[in-house]
Amino acid sequence: MNEKTGAASLVPELAQLAALGVERSITRAAARAATSQPTLSRAVRRWEDALGVRLVEAEGRGIRLTPEGNLLTVAAEEALLVMETAVRRVRGEPRAPAITIAFLRSLGPPVVGELVSSFLRAHPGVLIGHREASTAAVLDGIDARQIDLAVTAPHPPGRFGWLHLGHQAIVLMVPSTHQLADRGAVALREVGDEAFLALDHRFHTRQVTDALWAAAGIAPRITMEASDLLTIANYVSAGLGMALVPADSTAHARTVNLPLADAGARREFGLVWGTQDDRPLTLSFVAHAHQLGERYPGWADIDL
Repeated sequence: MNEKTGAASLVPELAQLAALGVERSITRAAARAATSQPTLSRAVRRWEDALGVRLVEAEGRGIRLTPEGNLLTVAAEEALLVMETAVRRVRGEPRAPAITIAFLRSLGPPVVGELVSSFLRAHPGVLIGHREASTAAVLDGIDARQIDLAVTAPHPPGRFGWLHLGHQAIVLMVPSTHQLADRGAVALREVGDEAFLALDHRFHTRQVTDALWAAAGIAPRITMEASDLLTIANYVSAGLGMALVPADSTAHARTVNLPLADAGARREFGLVWGTQDDRPLTLSFVAHAHQLGERYPGWADIDL
């Protein structure tokens, strides 16, 4: 979203929240939202106090979104897109070029954020719509021309275009009070008797983790299935079990993510689009993603 649009002037805090979903720096997010770094920092603290949850956490010289922060920034971007469309209609302006990108929640902040922010630096007038969805819903949306591009896993059927972006590690999430919390890599055979929480079978992550269990020769004792990673993180933090989750997908003050020693504890993900979509904007985004990979090999890999 362009920070100079009329919509941003009408709902400045919405624009600030949306900017956090694109940039991984308070300073850069403030610049994108046409405000100052202190103003945005105070706004973040005010939102967190009002909601009673953390939205961002420090990471090196930048920040990372919590799952709650990711949920709100995606919603803010979608709301700002709706507002910008309305503002253009009120002004009688032609609709700006737009593209809709869908993604798995676990790939949103670390991968989509970089793809979109770097693309917008070269195409500042483009409106970006975000959609968070499962892999099946993403592919259905592309077929229905409701979604233009997606960052998802695994490799889709042949009727879709595919560009490899990277690999994401699968890690073991344990309560921070667990005896393994201070360990390095853990093999699945060491925790085969533990209770586990898992995503339901609609999700690619579940397919990957089921294959890991099978390779280890263990039938896991799964006590609960959920439809989102935040729910799983909350239950793990309460001490109700462990979970195998994608790296960097969930952050919780009372959980710890540990690397797995088992071979194959990762999944491939990439950019997907409809092969019949020959619009210049779609092709430009695909070309941008390809160039990003050539210039910075491994930029999208997600590990602990």
